[in-house]
Amino acid sequence: MGLRQTRLADEIRDVIAAAFSAGNMRDPRLEGITITAVKLTADLQLASVYFRVYGEDPQKAAEHARDGLKSAVGYLRRKVAEAVDIRRVPNLRFFYDESIERGSRIEELLARL
Repeated sequence: MGLRQTRLADEIRDVIAAAFSAGNMRDPRLEGITITAVKLTADLQLASVYFRVYGEDPQKAAEHARDGLKSAVGYLRRKVAEAVDIRRVPNLRFFYDESIERGSRIEELLARL
């Protein structure tokens, strides 16, 4: 990613994360969500938003959270439009961030060697 993409992705991540931390999200499916990263396409039209849900069953909670995020996409795009100086607000796609599980799995495999 270029410098502009990285800067905008960080700004978008901060805006979306602030929407969750401010307690503005009333949907119970969105409780306990942490925004971990945002990646933008080169044309800045599509933003992939990565999130984590902490709890007893993260995979099941992630499915519920993804449904809640899809229903809140208009609100989140509006928040991004208000906070970020960009001509066109990118469409938001949401993905569960599995990097922690992948990292644990790699460490486990390395420990066996």
